[in-house]
Amino acid sequence: MKALILKDIASLKKTLFLTIPICLAIAAYGIYENALFMIPLICAMIPLILTSIAAGFDLKSNFEQFAFSMPIKKSSYVLSKLFFAFSFGLFGAISFFVLLSLKNQSSLENMLLIALVTLLLSVLISAIQLPFILKYGAEKGRLIMVITYFLIFALSTLLKEKSAFLSKLMELSTKYSLLMILAGVGLISLLLIGIAIKSSIVIMEKKEF
Repeated sequence: MKALILKDIASLKKTLFLTIPICLAIAAYGIYENALFMIPLICAMIPLILTSIAAGFDLKSNFEQFAFSMPIKKSSYVLSKLFFAFSFGLFGAISFFVLLSLKNQSSLENMLLIALVTLLLSVLISAIQLPFILKYGAEKGRLIMVITYFLIFALSTLLKEKSAFLSKLMELSTKYSLLMILAGVGLISLLLIGIAIKSSIVIMEKKEF
């Protein structure tokens, strides 16, 4: 799987040089505007683009046919496509945790769970997109990506409008109720990620190369 990840990084080198500075710039803007939710949102959106481009390169070069003529597991191929989602999600989770710590807006347990949920949601969004890309190809699979973009944009607009309300809600929430909500979201996300990965593996196993 390491070789598959390195292959994707190499093929997306120019794209990464462009997207990483954009990601950092948007994160900095979010911090400046005190809109911290922009960090996990951008860390969820960027991997959608990268995964789609990587899958497009594989399709054009017939990489899947070449790869599976060798002893490469299809599960490894599927998991490698979530590398960018995990990496950006981890960056978003750590950044979110550090910023919340500096602002001292919540307890340590809440901040850790918020960071974990940020990571899981970033992976979840790409994991949901992946079966569509593997089944219908990068071009048709972009439809789900466009829908996801719209949902993320709508969510970011809603969160920006309700940011004051959400801050007040976090202050009023009891420690255990917020922990239970975050834990529930995390468990549901983990379950959906597992289902999406399993679906992607099944799709790959049914493909003829």
